Amino acid sequence: MLSLAARPLAINPLPTGGYPLLGLVLLAIGGWLIWRSRRPENPSRREERLGGIAFAVLGCAIGIAGLVAVATD
Repeated sequence: MLSLAARPLAINPLPTGGYPLLGLVLLAIGGWLIWRSRRPENPSRREERLGGIAFAVLGCAIGIAGLVAVATD
């Protein structure tokens, strides 16, 4: 059966070994945001702390999934 729906394809898909590195970068961004939120003169402390936590959790999840993918590849 012919499907008329377009299937999205990545132009340059990320190789399997790139996922742990992507997770590490996201974790570093999250750590930087958490570190920055601890400064008392910062007016947006709560938003930066929540964003840092979100980046850190996402980075850990992507990094662990990438390491599992590399180990099973």
